[in-house]
Amino acid sequence: MTNRSAILTSFLALLAGCAPQPILQHVVLIDLKDDAGTPALVSDCDRLLPQIPGVAMYWCGTPATAPEFSRPGVDAKYDVALCVGFRSAVDYQDYLTHEDHLELVNHWKPHMSWIRIYDVQIETWASSPTTLAKP
Repeated sequence: MTNRSAILTSFLALLAGCAPQPILQHVVLIDLKDDAGTPALVSDCDRLLPQIPGVAMYWCGTPATAPEFSRPGVDAKYDVALCVGFRSAVDYQDYLTHEDHLELVNHWKPHMSWIRIYDVQIETWASSPTTLAKP
């Protein structure tokens, strides 16, 4: 890497860190009536949710049950967890009524034993322990 490209790479990384962070995290835990549907639900979440306008961050996964991750006191009694971040209340409201979100909910809700939704207003944000910031 040349000196010029190293400087450009560092500058672009710095700019990426300056992007406004999400102010709301929409955390959803789902237990399916038949856990065999877990891979399909994760796939549908990945296909439908991240590209909805206003989504600032997204992840989806399953309980960390490998021995190196499990420990007493951790509740892994769900099939799928997902988190969607938003930078504004308008983005969040638009997401809730977006056709892709509604498609996912309407298709999967009959297959759920239960769903838990936690909306968390972010007070502080850190991408690493040394970069704690307020949104």
